[in-house]
Amino acid sequence: MNPSTALRTGGRLLWERSASVIPVYLLASGLYGVARVPFLVAGLLAVWFLGTTGRLDPFVDVLRETGAGPGSVSPDPAEVERIAPDLGEAVAGLLTPETVALLVAGGLLSLLLALLASAVGGAAAVGGLYGLLRGEDGVRAAVDGARRYWRSILGVRLLLLAALAGVGLPLVGFFAAVGGFVTTTMAAASSTGTTRSWAVLGLAVLLGLFALLVGALLVAGVYVLFAFAEQAVVVDDVGTVAAVRRSVRFPFRRPWDALGYVAVAFGALVVSGAIGSSAAAFGATRVTALVGAVLLPPVVDGFKTSLYAERELPSDAELARPEERLRAAFVGGLRAVGGFVRGHPAANLASLGVFAAGGLVGWRATSSFGLSLPIGGDVANVFGSFPLGTFFNLAVNNWLVAADLAYSGLAVGVPAVVGLGFNGIVVGAVGGVFDPVAFVALVAPHGVVEIPAIVVGGALGLWLGGVVLGVVRRRGHGDDVAAAIREAYRVLLGLVPLFVLAAFIEAFLTPAIASLVLGG
Repeated sequence: MNPSTALRTGGRLLWERSASVIPVYLLASGLYGVARVPFLVAGLLAVWFLGTTGRLDPFVDVLRETGAGPGSVSPDPAEVERIAPDLGEAVAGLLTPETVALLVAGGLLSLLLALLASAVGGAAAVGGLYGLLRGEDGVRAAVDGARRYWRSILGVRLLLLAALAGVGLPLVGFFAAVGGFVTTTMAAASSTGTTRSWAVLGLAVLLGLFALLVGALLVAGVYVLFAFAEQAVVVDDVGTVAAVRRSVRFPFRRPWDALGYVAVAFGALVVSGAIGSSAAAFGATRVTALVGAVLLPPVVDGFKTSLYAERELPSDAELARPEERLRAAFVGGLRAVGGFVRGHPAANLASLGVFAAGGLVGWRATSSFGLSLPIGGDVANVFGSFPLGTFFNLAVNNWLVAADLAYSGLAVGVPAVVGLGFNGIVVGAVGGVFDPVAFVALVAPHGVVEIPAIVVGGALGLWLGGVVLGVVRRRGHGDDVAAAIREAYRVLLGLVPLFVLAAFIEAFLTPAIASLVLGG
């Protein structure tokens, strides 16, 4: 197949089958919420341990000293400088063997779960795309692909890591040897007063640059050789070793297609960098996360799958006009939100209860410290005179948080519970260290829209967890999971206008309202 045809197919998959593609990639991204659970739990346990043993008290005492008094809005810089050494000692006192062990154990377990989540998400993504190319239901194909191919794709990723380690470790050893040689030579030259050290340093720089170039080429070569291994697992229905062999042979059997892949992959990096730079220029860095999660990956993966399988996407003669599709997506999504809230009261009440319980725990944990942290200086301009970037960041971030809560809930709801509880703890903990009036003024204007939307996202996760649990208990099948994933996506689309409204209020109106209430 011509690489340009495969690239068009990748774009068509995202544009024409967005209702089947985007939910799968949100699912793949949301599965990383499973990996965050151990580290979040370990962090909360560490804080609980520090609080119960009294080791948190010195840190709280130092924070209390930074307060500038009831009538001030900012701490005295001279006072902050005076207590800086005490603050350093207080922070060091938090790093006990118990807390370090908890965080290390939680981090390692999170890394392990992240690797498993990436394999499941990759199997779902490639399975769904290949299903669409064969004219099947993409979401159902993704569910079947995740169940059937995750072990083989996990094996592919482990072999890829081993290959990268095989390339990287010798380079690390080389740089360590060069660094040691330069250090020894410079020390000897310094003691003898010779000028040979500069020549040695120049030679070392040249060797380092050459090694970096060779290393970059080797790493790129490894990625090219493994590029189509996951596609081989799904398309050819083979195991890990056979898939890697077929992927390694691909550039030799189809060199022009392999070169086309290299060009597309490089182009995707350029586009991603350009979008990231443009977004950063406006301060909207979270837009990059949205593009990197659900826009560019489907196109590149669709291109690779189409190229390897030598299949095009079947035409869709009934594709509606863009404005009609957008209207149906978001207006229908708002109706889906209302239908979900009415149709699943238990999940929504449970989500609200978990969030509220977390908020109560966070508030009780910090309010007992007696802290009164300053709000800040010019509250009305806290985000600048025209905070467009902040608006985009808030809207995108909150929607991605809701999507993660929803689709991480596929792990029988546990990550959704932990995520809801953690978000509630953060809100409650912040409320516990600020004046109640100031806290309400800073949170209530946008919180009345944002928090219920987050709660609905968490309720989606609890509901999806219940659907999966029913399948595990043989009370359902894969069609139920696929239908639930689609329904969750429709509800998430309906949450977009709510998060946009909440972000607009928070970025443009909340600071002014808080300034008026607080008299700042």
